[in-house]
Amino acid sequence: MKPRGLWACGYGGVSLLGLAVFGMPDRPWILAWLLGAVFVAGWRSEQPIARTLFDWLPVLLILAAYDIIRLQAPSLIPQAHLQPQLGFDEFIGFGTAPTVHLQRALFRSSHPSVFDYVCLVVYTSHFVAALAVAVVLYVRARARFARYAFTFLACSLAGFATYVVYPAVPPWMASVRSALPPTVRIPDVLWRHLHVEILTKVFSGNPRYSNPVGAIPSEHAAYPLLFLLLFWAVASPRWRVVLVGYVAAMAFVLVYFAEHYVFDELMGFAYAVVAFVVVGRVIAAYAARSGRTEPTAVTDRDDQPAGSAGREREPITRRSDDR
Repeated sequence: MKPRGLWACGYGGVSLLGLAVFGMPDRPWILAWLLGAVFVAGWRSEQPIARTLFDWLPVLLILAAYDIIRLQAPSLIPQAHLQPQLGFDEFIGFGTAPTVHLQRALFRSSHPSVFDYVCLVVYTSHFVAALAVAVVLYVRARARFARYAFTFLACSLAGFATYVVYPAVPPWMASVRSALPPTVRIPDVLWRHLHVEILTKVFSGNPRYSNPVGAIPSEHAAYPLLFLLLFWAVASPRWRVVLVGYVAAMAFVLVYFAEHYVFDELMGFAYAVVAFVVVGRVIAAYAARSGRTEPTAVTDRDDQPAGSAGREREPITRRSDDR
């Protein structure tokens, strides 16, 4: 029997033994088992489906980790902190948090404007943009997919760990607790106006559907900055404007929607920068040890069709021994 088969049999045997001794596991253990199964099946595998699942393990780990943290939300809500985020925002808002200023000036809950729905599109893009870009990158520049996936993984897991260690009250919840002047969670209002029941439940603050105290750092703010950091080196001037605009638009919407304080966003930016730098250095160190070429940007292409040099950007690489 090949080593792969031995590993698979061993994993299956240990799993059955655990099932016999401890009974049916709860959801977190099932998720961990599934991730382990993907690892065992895909490690150095030439089977396309197994290898693809293995390549996507960082993304699957992000989804599984978020689900596990969400399950802990009921126990985290009573421990959630109001400070320092509230005090910081009141300081920069000259005594009143920017969320309160923005909603007083712009939002009417009985008559949402077109502007509010445009903001909703920006806000909702968080849930699809990272995954959509990952798919495109995996298809068109697979050798650079790992840098992208592991950077998002590092930022996400650091954020999730902080949610457990320091659960934080977002602006809309601070208003519910009378710690902040009245604000509303605008996505909840807009989904109700659109009669989208399931999304209304998700944004209602019910911990069954999301983690309402996962506020510091703001992953919503961190992800757009990760796009900017990862793609800036190869982006055209027009796309650089888009990248900067996306960061700014998301930052505005999060505060306006009472989802995050400015403080949360600054923490999200910090986590994004650290993840980008650390993962980049780890990959560079690995490339130096293995003697491989190291891409300088995640969007460099490995393979270009013959005669395409005039139409596509040339790969920009450097050898690790040239530094």
